[in-house]
Amino acid sequence: MGAKLYILMALPVVVLVGIFVFAFWTAKAKSPQAAAWAEKFGVQGRKADEMERLIQYKAVSWAYLVVIFGLAGLNFYELFAHSGKLPLSNLVLLAGLLTQAVAVLVLRHRSTQGDEEYKPYPLWKTFLWIFGVSAAIGIAGGVITIAVLSW
Repeated sequence: MGAKLYILMALPVVVLVGIFVFAFWTAKAKSPQAAAWAEKFGVQGRKADEMERLIQYKAVSWAYLVVIFGLAGLNFYELFAHSGKLPLSNLVLLAGLLTQAVAVLVLRHRSTQGDEEYKPYPLWKTFLWIFGVSAAIGIAGGVITIAVLSW
């Protein structure tokens, strides 16, 4: 490979690092020029209020759904295009779904733990749900595997 190819391969990394350095400079610098750039691009060094956090959480949840549905679509395509071989991206899809399920249960428990208005969500129920969902996924995968192999 020539030097031009290495430069082209490094270009996206250099651009990404430049964007991060620029965002950090505009957020942390004390100069009026940096403050003007930060205001122009929406990079403020202040804490986000509740509305901004809610918008960010919704954006993250939409991005999560896009990734999960994209992986599911890719899995189905690979499954049918490669004559029944199970794709390795099934593990990524399963890991994403389990992580989201466990995170919701743990965060639900933590958010209601010290609150007097709501009863705390019991930790044993959280672990029971985690075990139940994992067992259901394992059983469903086993049944599908047996059905496909016997067909």
